[in-house]
Amino acid sequence: MTRGPLARLGAVLATVLLAGCSGTQATNPGAGRTSGSGSSTSAASSSDGRTFTNPVLGQGADPFVTVVKGRYYYVQSASGGNGVSLRSSTSLATLGDAPERKIFTGGGTAPCCEYWAPELHRIGASWYVYVAADDGDNAHHRTYVLKAAAITGPYAFAGELRLPANRWAIDATILPATHGAPYVLWSGWPGAANGEQDIYISRLATPTRTTGPRVRLSRPQFGWEQHAGTVGVEVNEGPAVLKRGGKIYVTYSGSGCWTPDYALGLLSANASSNLLDPSSWHKSVNPVFHGGSASGEYGTGHNSFFTSPDGRQTWIVYHAVTTAGGSCGADRQVYAQPITFAADGSPQLGTPSGEHKRLPLPSGDPGH
Repeated sequence: MTRGPLARLGAVLATVLLAGCSGTQATNPGAGRTSGSGSSTSAASSSDGRTFTNPVLGQGADPFVTVVKGRYYYVQSASGGNGVSLRSSTSLATLGDAPERKIFTGGGTAPCCEYWAPELHRIGASWYVYVAADDGDNAHHRTYVLKAAAITGPYAFAGELRLPANRWAIDATILPATHGAPYVLWSGWPGAANGEQDIYISRLATPTRTTGPRVRLSRPQFGWEQHAGTVGVEVNEGPAVLKRGGKIYVTYSGSGCWTPDYALGLLSANASSNLLDPSSWHKSVNPVFHGGSASGEYGTGHNSFFTSPDGRQTWIVYHAVTTAGGSCGADRQVYAQPITFAADGSPQLGTPSGEHKRLPLPSGDPGH
């Protein structure tokens, strides 16, 4: 394996997905812009007063949204769970009503069933969808890859993402490296049986294969992330990456998604540190985003980030329910809201906006 192509792959991905922390931003998750004074950056409002109402994307779960050349793309599990669908629109306000176009159907050499939490990433000159799927048995969930030359497809099955240990693996996301090849983070079982989900990291050798060991970054160790209800499984899942001011931030979802306590935690590390060393990472003791009676949202989790069309804002999208008992079913809905950053660059996710709350559209969004 030569290092030259991998270094180029990592550099291209870092430029496209998480470009710089000042100046023009790449249109993909995590590209927040720092203020000149170094103070907290407030979310700018849409200049002409256009607004939207949450839950803006309607029914759905595990949302992943990206903005490319001013256009929104929302990838999700297809209806019936046997593939992947893509919606696209020029405005967040109309994205949820955009036609659901199925870009891949399972079967044949690909797994048939339970396609979960697809994400869309550009690596080099190609677009890749990372998605968990199985043969109808959850214990066989692994992560698979689809590939296309253009973001809209057509997508071809590129095979399984070969992860160390070959164990249950879902919710894969890509972390660009400043130098060298990118990393992949995911949620997996520490052993061969269900009972606990942890957050792991490994380095990519190619978009479909890792190199070296898997390293555990987080497990459910604090009380807020150990709510398991009657299912009895403690969960860390759904990692999402932000890169800002020389640091890397990874949000993740803790506790079972079937509980009202499902919430977001935060991991952070210096971008220049050895990201495969668990001691390089700091884990917040308390959740950084959670629901409750004040917002009327419960189970607020499994998020992604995107940058506004003009590059001025960073936004979070996440799913939640309005049932106080929590739910991991079809009643989950998708919400969006802007986030801010503290003087040290750390993301400030705020509190859930609540149902029926009107918010300004992302800056640069035309509203149609």
